[in-house]
Amino acid sequence: MSEYHYVFIRPGRPRERLVSDISYACGVDLRSASSEFVDYSANLGYAAIEVELSHEYEEAYGIPFEAYDSLLAVRDFDSDLVRQENLARAIFRNLASLERYSLALVLDLQVLLDSAIPWGPGSG
Repeated sequence: MSEYHYVFIRPGRPRERLVSDISYACGVDLRSASSEFVDYSANLGYAAIEVELSHEYEEAYGIPFEAYDSLLAVRDFDSDLVRQENLARAIFRNLASLERYSLALVLDLQVLLDSAIPWGPGSG
């Protein structure tokens, strides 16, 4: 079974700004997806970025998933977990640098790797 890295994000609105910010953080334009669960996605050549603007995950392993509006999944096509984690951490850092979002970086919906909260005057 493949493991994915996730970045849970709050707030998830305004959606246009969130999608634009995630595109910035990934370094590629997200495109609307025609999947039942995925709202936007991007192909980086070696990995996929999939964004869900809402989710139904609830607290597990001490991680309060329900506190976050949206999430993005990072999926390496070759299941290279080191490369996948490096990409997920870079996206996480880029989003955190905007100081607009509370974030949780999670491995396989089980391990909290990092978290961030906005603190600047323009946060929230």
